[in-house]
Amino acid sequence: MKKRYLAIGFLILVLAVAMTAAACGGDEETTTTAAPSTDTTAAPSTDTTAAPGTETTAAPSTDTTATGPATGEPIKIGYSTSLTGSSAAPGSSFGQGVACEVEYINANGGINGRPIEAIQYDDASEVPNAIANINKLIQEDEVFMTIGPFAQYMQEPARQIAEDMKVPMAGGGPATLDQLAGTQYQWSVMGSAGPPVHADAVMKVIQENGWKNILGIGDVLAIHQETMDLLVEAGPENGFTFTKMPDQFGFDQTDFQPILNRMMEEINKINPDAILDWANFGGAGPIYKGLRALGVTVPILGSPATAHPAIFGIVGPEAVEGLMVLDSGGIVNPFALPDDFPLKAVQVDFFERYQAKYNAMPDFFAAFGADLVILAAEAMKQAGGADDRAAVAEALINLQDVVTYEGIQSFTPDATSMGVKGFMVQYEITGGQFEFMKVLN
Repeated sequence: MKKRYLAIGFLILVLAVAMTAAACGGDEETTTTAAPSTDTTAAPSTDTTAAPGTETTAAPSTDTTATGPATGEPIKIGYSTSLTGSSAAPGSSFGQGVACEVEYINANGGINGRPIEAIQYDDASEVPNAIANINKLIQEDEVFMTIGPFAQYMQEPARQIAEDMKVPMAGGGPATLDQLAGTQYQWSVMGSAGPPVHADAVMKVIQENGWKNILGIGDVLAIHQETMDLLVEAGPENGFTFTKMPDQFGFDQTDFQPILNRMMEEINKINPDAILDWANFGGAGPIYKGLRALGVTVPILGSPATAHPAIFGIVGPEAVEGLMVLDSGGIVNPFALPDDFPLKAVQVDFFERYQAKYNAMPDFFAAFGADLVILAAEAMKQAGGADDRAAVAEALINLQDVVTYEGIQSFTPDATSMGVKGFMVQYEITGGQFEFMKVLN
């Protein structure tokens, strides 16, 4: 049991994020090599309930032919992330995950002996900045391909740039329902599990607990709002009623009393037997703490964006005791995962490397950043290197069974917007730890 990481990591993480946000400006470049520091389109993916396979347990495949540290001509990849602004905390974790994985790949031969050089720009959590950064990376820095950007709401313009400029892009997501239902991009992918996978996992929790009347509230993230929309639709046919509150809040919300007041109105009106606190950790923690202080005792479930060690630094471990959360892949505490879980070995390895590098535990956002490096590296490997962008793009949209920290990812040319189609894990915060409950899909 390696629970010690949580106790010593969360305060360091919070302080490190704050220092990073203060130090970084809107157009600052960071380069990582061997030792790094609105038209929606995309096709539907309907397979959201398949259980994780057990045959894939090896580490992510990133070593092409070389062994030992990569020493050849660097392959430049670039990305925009949010080091300042409203998404600074998760955006910084994302960047650290990228750097950690680049370091690992380069130490193990790179791509045909060539190291990856990652160039990072801060977008200050603003879409226009991200667009400018991506164009700069392609036109001035002449990167071979891009990854990211971090924020979900930046994926669509980034994918359009990749398509227009014919530069491969390993993007994250998660895709919106419109993006899952639209036309495909052929020069980029999005990896993260989307609303159907999240809703499927929540519905399993609802049914296993026998909840019949659930109240939900969320922040402005599309993944949170659309997951709840799917639960509203699914309720009548699955024996429950899901009431979605229209109230939303942003990442910069600091006074949650108005939200709590509105929630108490709804709680008193419908008397729910469970609550979805479907928000980023910065909002989910204060809401959970506030509801418990107001005497609400029903079970409360948070989203994967809540499964973040910084939640303890925001409200304190005791304040979130008993909060259940979902996690995409289970990275928040991989040591507690079952031994036959196909991601456990690679997640423990990543966790320990990240812990050693940053003296803090990784979270979903760090794993998310690392996963994009894995996808990019695997596409270059399958294309025979980083010489032909079109060949890498073709490999990218045809990747199959790639082991990443969020899940095992697969794409086809007519489904490039959601690589992860399961691997949602349920935890409960107990004694300042994320304690494993079960794998949901």
